Amino acid sequence: MNIKSQLSNVIKKKLFNTFIINEEVFSQMAEKEQLSENQEKYGYDTNIENVQQSMAVQTYKKELAIKRILDNDIYSFKNALLILNPYKISLLTAVLLFNTEMQCMVRYVIKGIRGSKDYTVCDETYTTRHRVPIIGLYENAYNLVQVYLLDADKNVLDMNKIMIHTPKLRGKLETNVNVTGQTDEKDDRFMLVTGGYSGSTYAFDENGNVRFILGRPSHPYGIHELGNGRFLYAEKYMRQPNYGNAHSVVMHEMDYMGRVYKTFLHPNGFHHWAVREKNTGNYLIASSSINDSFAENMIIEIDAETGNVLRSINVNELFDDTYVTRSDWAHINSFDYIAEEDCVIVSMRNIHTIAKISLKDNELVWIIANPKFYKNTAQKDKVLRPAESMEWFFQQHAVSLLDYDSDAGKYKIILFDNHTANRRPVRYFDKIEGSNVLILNIDEKKGTVSKEKRVPTALSITRSNAFVTDDGDYIYAMCGNLKEEIDGCRAKIYKYDYQTGKCVKEISCKKDFFSGSEMKFDAKELSKSVCGDGDIIVGELKAPTYKEGNFENLSNAIAINEYEESDDVECFENGLPVIVRIVGDLLQIYGRDHLVKKVYLYNENGTYEQDFSDTEQKSQIFIKQKYYVNVPLDRIKNGSYNIALNIDDKIYTTEYFIKSNRLNCYYK
Repeated sequence: MNIKSQLSNVIKKKLFNTFIINEEVFSQMAEKEQLSENQEKYGYDTNIENVQQSMAVQTYKKELAIKRILDNDIYSFKNALLILNPYKISLLTAVLLFNTEMQCMVRYVIKGIRGSKDYTVCDETYTTRHRVPIIGLYENAYNLVQVYLLDADKNVLDMNKIMIHTPKLRGKLETNVNVTGQTDEKDDRFMLVTGGYSGSTYAFDENGNVRFILGRPSHPYGIHELGNGRFLYAEKYMRQPNYGNAHSVVMHEMDYMGRVYKTFLHPNGFHHWAVREKNTGNYLIASSSINDSFAENMIIEIDAETGNVLRSINVNELFDDTYVTRSDWAHINSFDYIAEEDCVIVSMRNIHTIAKISLKDNELVWIIANPKFYKNTAQKDKVLRPAESMEWFFQQHAVSLLDYDSDAGKYKIILFDNHTANRRPVRYFDKIEGSNVLILNIDEKKGTVSKEKRVPTALSITRSNAFVTDDGDYIYAMCGNLKEEIDGCRAKIYKYDYQTGKCVKEISCKKDFFSGSEMKFDAKELSKSVCGDGDIIVGELKAPTYKEGNFENLSNAIAINEYEESDDVECFENGLPVIVRIVGDLLQIYGRDHLVKKVYLYNENGTYEQDFSDTEQKSQIFIKQKYYVNVPLDRIKNGSYNIALNIDDKIYTTEYFIKSNRLNCYYK
């Protein structure tokens, strides 16, 4: 059946001269597309009911389906194809597909409602094959969109109208934003907030109307913008147990349409922060050492193409052991990269410290902190001297560079001073209940630090960030986790005049978040195809070990359906303490933190063992977390395997099996 016949069977409705299909129908159509062997590698027979393709594979199949639609020249400007929420992730989006006889570009206008102005987008791509990303739609609305064809001089050649209905956000996706004060003149920027424990990733306009939302929950640290309309997204529920907060081991490079360009796997896990190196394009990721009992103490560099770890910095090696009093002693929560120097400026929350670290020399360059803190340490000579009286920060977040001159050794940084000291009590904490935005000037050659701005704001006990607008006129304090609710809201955003410090705008958010920023969609990048035959899942997780012979623990095993629920471990609706699924090349077991000690795949010839018992939970904060542990299947020999689990030091057999029949299996 050709593409035209397929589409004629799935068109849901025609409205305003536009054929409309939803994501479910589009996914069914895209499923027929074939990727290269190095992109879609897996092939399993199993009785596990929940088997999913990886997000990257889903994206690339849909991109091939769009290419086929445009190749077949089926739809015209007056009879275009609109696909709602095409990638199933970015809920307030659509893509409009059509061909034209002559080259032209497309501009569209989403008509303003609920007090907001018209929103205009033009990607300036001059072509006859049009895939128009419709972004910035209102939630729970009938969005009237005016679409224009333009010539090279941007003269209007033709116009059409389409109507796009979007759903009401419910449950965990439901948002409530209230804006008071100054109205922004810009109509092409939204405010993006991301992360937190109860919120989601969404963006809203100057009137608080939601215009973008990810329908898939991210890790509590949210997404990390990379530029060019892309960001890194760490999976919330695909983690690796460690000595504290279990970290995500699966991260995607995505865009605001919800397309996944590449998936990265790494056994150390990802946590608070990630940036792209502008000089190399590689990623710097906050991670943890895994061969010891320490967590959130490393920065690793990942090759953007291969996922390989190129180098790493472990702050345990840069400080003496004065403050190494627990697993999460440093708590790296943010950093910024200086390409010219191959250095990072990093925030370590649990030691009230901002530091500059040379990646190329693996060396601590300088420290910003109250000198009293380092008085009796080997690092005391690294501490910059206050050039004037300083009001010190405590358990800070979100350090970033505003300006710098490497030759002159001068730097201007901004950070969010949460101003709490519960994780690392110090005698000189002033106990003032209020957070601050701090802008500091560093003179490296003189060895000094001075304050340029200190803007008091609402007490936000964790998370949060601050930034200065591009024009330099305003400071935003993104108070993402208030100690006490204000007007029933868990988070507040304050816009301050840079010169006077006067608050000119307040935004109240019902739910908490990790960080926030101004954002602008890159329509030109979003209109480009994501096609190719290169690797789309890179890096690797720790592989299971193999032992020949019969599964020796089988004689003492208990059937999993005989597991007895306890106060510590509650069973799911299936009556079991775990949930089993397959995503791409990963067998995933969902349960409480550190519940599953080992996973076994066994047959008459031997047993594969995945060991998760090499760490223990040392924090009562994280012991009740639930997530998927991951068993990579790409290095399993072809054959049929039963699945057993080690839970609470007892072996439980399951009714599940996996039969690997991969043509390009690592082991044949």
